[in-house]
Amino acid sequence: MSQTNYGVILGKQDSTLLYPTIGEVVSVDPAEMMVEAVESTHHGSGGVRTFVSSKLAEVAPFKATINYVKADIATLYTDMRNGTISRYQMAYDSLNADRFGALITNIKPLTADAKKPEVLKAEITFRPTDSFSISS
Repeated sequence: MSQTNYGVILGKQDSTLLYPTIGEVVSVDPAEMMVEAVESTHHGSGGVRTFVSSKLAEVAPFKATINYVKADIATLYTDMRNGTISRYQMAYDSLNADRFGALITNIKPLTADAKKPEVLKAEITFRPTDSFSISS
């Protein structure tokens, strides 16, 4: 695994239900969680627009930039090409993690500079589906 001491780890669930490391997270746009409001205005609402919860939770697409080695990111390319929904984990430390099911919709390797070698980085776009859990 590439390491530059950021401390947040991206893992993908395997058949043993563990989350082996894919890469170290450099930056992540926090996932926006929402439940849509549905208009429920009717003749008896007294001329006031009213709303109720749709009770359908959704997590918006989000991006994470990770340090990686080619062997570890290859599984994400395969999942993206096959349209596979997998379970992922962003582990902030041993007690705090976000776990979610998602499709990978975009993988953008970031510029590499031979004159200033650094670890390989890629921006991964996740489209969450299924459940999203936050542990603390």
